[in-house]
Amino acid sequence: MIRISSVSHHYNNSVSFNFPDWNIGRGEQWVLLGESGKGKTTLLHILIGILQPKEGEVLILDQSLYKLKKRNLDKFRGEHVGVVLQQPHLLKSLTVWENLQLAQSFSNIIDKRRIEDVLESVGLSEKRRSYPQELSQGQLQRVSIARAVINKPVLVVADEPTSSLDDRNTEKVLTLLKRQTELHQAALVVATHDRRVKEAFINQYRIA
Repeated sequence: MIRISSVSHHYNNSVSFNFPDWNIGRGEQWVLLGESGKGKTTLLHILIGILQPKEGEVLILDQSLYKLKKRNLDKFRGEHVGVVLQQPHLLKSLTVWENLQLAQSFSNIIDKRRIEDVLESVGLSEKRRSYPQELSQGQLQRVSIARAVINKPVLVVADEPTSSLDDRNTEKVLTLLKRQTELHQAALVVATHDRRVKEAFINQYRIA
């Protein structure tokens, strides 16, 4: 379903990365590991379609990402890829509900029932009218997960999603990520330095 092959990238002809080929099946859950400076973030950006590699190919649902024109690539990413970042980056002027509705607009679908269902599944129904600054860090990450899965993507990518969380909230976030992706058989890729996260996954992709 998702494949990267012969992918490499370099910056200013100095720092270069060559990534092992990777095949990710529907519903599979992976952790992406590697020391700082080895290219984890670069690979994530390539995988989600925001950084074109110098060489190689990325396919999602048999579509080669970087053969799409920019507008079509943006639309494809909005429909098929969900992203959870270290910091949620929600719009502070919008409520939780409005942030999710904005995410839906990227796929040209507004489905109020879907928003209700996702908020309920992450335990935030009562926070639908709250603004980001009114939420705890753990709640913000739950909203971020809700936003990532709102369009029923085939791939959810999380970049250090637990780095600012204590053990209790780390366990909650990992459980939610796994449960939400399992609901729609989406693939999950989590990049991390966090030992707590590494131990929660069987499938590991390591950058040496």
